[in-house]
Amino acid sequence: MLSAVAFVPSPPLLVPELMGAASDEVTELRDAALGVVRDLADRSDVLLAVGVDTHAGLLRSVVGTYAGWGADVVVRTAPDADGPPDPALPLAASTVGWLRERAAPESAVDVMLVAVDADAGQCASVARDIGDRLSGSDRVGLLVVADGATTLTAGAPGAFDDRAEGVQQRVDDALAAVDSAALRSLDPALCAELGVSGRAAWQVAAAVADASGRRFIGRTAYRAAPYGVGYTVGTWT
Repeated sequence: MLSAVAFVPSPPLLVPELMGAASDEVTELRDAALGVVRDLADRSDVLLAVGVDTHAGLLRSVVGTYAGWGADVVVRTAPDADGPPDPALPLAASTVGWLRERAAPESAVDVMLVAVDADAGQCASVARDIGDRLSGSDRVGLLVVADGATTLTAGAPGAFDDRAEGVQQRVDDALAAVDSAALRSLDPALCAELGVSGRAAWQVAAAVADASGRRFIGRTAYRAAPYGVGYTVGTWT
């Protein structure tokens, strides 16, 4: 059964070692992300994550490193994950590993990846795969790793686009209100233009929540755009 859903972004700036003296600038974001993962773990027997990458796939018990981002911070998606750290591990999985070790160290978290450009049918397929894991008696918590628009300010990674604020607000409001219909209606082409890479992961989460038959209450722990990128942290419980 689906116990709860938590939403976090995947920026490497969550990792203090990568931020140096600027680490304090994102303390609120970091604390919020760790907090919702702790809450998810407390409500669940099993944790499962969904994030985006160039291709769909399943990652289980993997080891990664943030060396490519500037610091050799090793992360694991399971306590017993072994082997050499993979510097090319998808960022969603690295984020899961970093958060897991600090907020749910006893948990092993499988990471299901959906293609960043997945259409509605592909998102539904991943949602069904997740649904298959919810049929037992275990309380399964779903951790959704997804980033918002990269075009919210002139200094943002994707530069400024005047359409971005409206789309980002729509996402933030939908997550707060558990408005799965609004998430499902996000336009893939527009989201791609605005750098909203988390669109497919949010649509998978919406489909999973709808299929569960549960009525959820949304809570937003953080919504802001440091460095011009939209990051939202919250829960559906």
